Amino acid sequence: MLNEAMQTMAQQNRGGRHARQGEEANQYSNFKDFQDTKPPLFKEAVEPLEADEWLNTLEQKFRLLRVTEELKAEYAAHQLEGKVGVWWSHYRTSLPANAVVTWDQFKTAFRNTYIPQGLMTIKHTEFMNLTQGTKSLTEYLHAFNNLSRYAPEFVDTKDKKLASFKRGLGPKLSKNMAGNKSTTFNEFVSDALTQENSNAVYAASKNRKRAYETGALQSKAPVTSKPAYRPPNTVTRYRPP
Repeated sequence: MLNEAMQTMAQQNRGGRHARQGEEANQYSNFKDFQDTKPPLFKEAVEPLEADEWLNTLEQKFRLLRVTEELKAEYAAHQLEGKVGVWWSHYRTSLPANAVVTWDQFKTAFRNTYIPQGLMTIKHTEFMNLTQGTKSLTEYLHAFNNLSRYAPEFVDTKDKKLASFKRGLGPKLSKNMAGNKSTTFNEFVSDALTQENSNAVYAASKNRKRAYETGALQSKAPVTSKPAYRPPNTVTRYRPP
């Protein structure tokens, strides 16, 4: 039923708009064509940029199909599930009856709800305050790559990206890598991983040596024997009643 309704709507839109839109709308595109591109569903976003990536993916598919602006919004709304689908239903009820939602209107409403500027600012601040701390270098790298998307002005060149990454390194690793001559980000990360592994091997060897020396000292310590216990020699004298 939904596919048939979508196809009917597509035919109506093509018939009424094809004359003035020319080649902007592909007359052979319909909802089934859109589904054949395997568009992703959207249920929730752990990171706000995941919502933006979903929009970008749909736009790529729309450029391939070249459907009308109104149908873009209808097709995208069909990919919303769960709480997001409920949100869209509530949004539609707030509009006048029979109101037509364009793709730009859909994107604006969607971004205002799932990619708010306040949240983007929070993520930007998290990137600026990011340090390795107790994280391994791999964990730090993952956090860096994730949060750097919210501060593109600090990673838009290889020099900026490398400087931002170095800024958050732990003190020991930062000192070890101070003389590193790597010119690319990937080379520096590879060298840093090697250095971190060397530090771990050295620390483990040092701990084993310390444990061995402690055990050897304990085995060489003189053993003091305690004298055997002897009960006190008390003589009980008999007293007549």
